[in-house]
Amino acid sequence: MKILRYPHAVRFVVLAFCFQLAALGFGQSLTFGLFGRLSPDHLTPTLEATLPLGELELRARLQRDALGLGLNGALELSALGRLSYGAGFSLGFAGWGLQAGASAVLGPVAASLEALYSTTPRSSLWVGDEAEGGLKLGLGGRYRLEPRQTLGLQLGFKNSLAGIASGSGELSYALRQEKTYTFGLGVDDSRLYGLLGWRGELDEAGTLLEATLRAGQLNRLEAALTTPLDEEQLNNLKLRLTVAYPWAATLGVEAYGFRADASYEGSFSLWLRYRLSFGGSE
Repeated sequence: MKILRYPHAVRFVVLAFCFQLAALGFGQSLTFGLFGRLSPDHLTPTLEATLPLGELELRARLQRDALGLGLNGALELSALGRLSYGAGFSLGFAGWGLQAGASAVLGPVAASLEALYSTTPRSSLWVGDEAEGGLKLGLGGRYRLEPRQTLGLQLGFKNSLAGIASGSGELSYALRQEKTYTFGLGVDDSRLYGLLGWRGELDEAGTLLEATLRAGQLNRLEAALTTPLDEEQLNNLKLRLTVAYPWAATLGVEAYGFRADASYEGSFSLWLRYRLSFGGSE
């Protein structure tokens, strides 16, 4: 394919397109980044851009050896709810990938569907994606029993590049009082685990903490802290932590358009980003 034979020309065209959008004030956002990994050695600049196209949003992303394009959209169903949808395509030296998804909220029911396929680990096509390839399907749903009680169900299927298939499922129950408590059971590739979650505000300023623990044959802790940096709550400090066993961890910090994500999963990596937002064509 010719696009793979002229990577510098392709990168120049995409970069020129993104900067032109920003200069005209049509670009919704530009995000500049630098990603580095120790082993195997890998360093690449990254660029992400979004552009509103009527009822749709065009997304573009670029790294040293791959690029991707996608479209997102949403349909408001008045009092009934909302439908969101999107699709994307990625191409690089290592291979290519497709993705599509949709989510809907209709009264007490919320559902989402996701499908991905790639001929290479998705992290080779975009540094922020998981280091898996092949086919991945996901189905999620929530049903509000009453204003303070919700049932959740997550189902997943994977078929790796080596042809190894696996499935997952998770059933949860959330109870909202002053805080939200979540309890559940799950299975991931025959590994059983229990789920315990907590969500609530820590102070009058609106500092929000969310934490989810999965423990058993699969062990994973996820926590996110969001605290306002001004009285208008236009800027927030966001902290994210994930710890898993077998040992893997990520730590993220975000504020004033800056974002840093450090991770360890067999090797260390660091991703630094800065986001510029522009006025749209409204």
